[in-house]
Amino acid sequence: MNRGLSLYLDLIRVSAAIVVVLTHLAYDRFSAGMLHPWRAVGNDAVMVFFVLSGLVIAYAVETRDRTLRDYTLSRMARLWSVAVPAILLTVLLDQTGRALNPVAYEGWWYQDNNPLLKLVNAFTFTNQMWFTSNRLFTNGPYWSLGYEFWYYAIFAAMTFLTGARRRWAVALLCLAVGPKILVLFPVWLLGVWVWRRMKTQPVTPAAGWALFLGSALAYALFRASPLPLFLKDWTYATLGASNTSLYLTYSDEVLASYIIGPLVAAHFIGAGAIATSLERLLAPLAGAIRWLAQSTFAIYLVHYPLLQCLASVVPYDPTSPTQVSLLLLAVLAGCIGVGVVTERRQGALRRWLDRLSARWLPATAR
Repeated sequence: MNRGLSLYLDLIRVSAAIVVVLTHLAYDRFSAGMLHPWRAVGNDAVMVFFVLSGLVIAYAVETRDRTLRDYTLSRMARLWSVAVPAILLTVLLDQTGRALNPVAYEGWWYQDNNPLLKLVNAFTFTNQMWFTSNRLFTNGPYWSLGYEFWYYAIFAAMTFLTGARRRWAVALLCLAVGPKILVLFPVWLLGVWVWRRMKTQPVTPAAGWALFLGSALAYALFRASPLPLFLKDWTYATLGASNTSLYLTYSDEVLASYIIGPLVAAHFIGAGAIATSLERLLAPLAGAIRWLAQSTFAIYLVHYPLLQCLASVVPYDPTSPTQVSLLLLAVLAGCIGVGVVTERRQGALRRWLDRLSARWLPATAR
């Protein structure tokens, strides 16, 4: 992948992760309404992650993970290297916060019913299948791993299997995960299409600038218009509020996602065409971007329980811009620290899984 494009995608990854943090910091109990506009863009940031994920996975399959075994080991090492610490930290932070300030956990944001089932769902990424939506205590953002894991699996079946085996595997996986995960799968697949389009039909730099800037402008106009709210309200009115919550849950902004996803795809295609210019622009910040990018997964998965815990146990005034800013910096610093550690463990986990599969799987399966 071109260095300029790679740097820009890392910058987008970091920016999207921070946007997700801001959407949760914008809750009244953390910032007393001063950040409320950020509440509207949380879903948009996740759609950026979905398109980016599809692009990166397509790139990895083409360049590194060319067998089903390599692909599986790489995906599981990537997921578990951060998911397992995030699960353990969620439990630790929630129990610490509850012990010191139990009142702060008396709300919808902390769900402790069936704790063993929640942990099993989280470890196996089955927390969002069909009409299940099993929140991991305070860790609401963990929901998206219950989508992405299955996107990885379906894409693997589509890519590495052939004939009837592929058809049966894809059909069974789709039947297993249910509609609310599948309705956002096209957004993820857009990332796959972006990578293949950039490789087979690259656009000119002039067209690249038009796509790069035009998509950003189109998104700003879309977000400033009443259309996002209209689409969400129409979904709830058509399906009914209770049905939308039950059958879609985190996919309730699916119509807006079908607009945002193509805009993100167009933006990335444009970025690929102007990668040389982006490299010149971002080169002075390359080290910082790469360093921060290694922690984006940790920022996304750890920030909410850390935010809730710190705001609960430290004397804190949510009406103070200074204290809100310090809370944001503390959360980001803590998540980056987790990210640095987990990134270093990813390679070791990949090698351990490799040895384990070599020992227990028959040669034909490997």
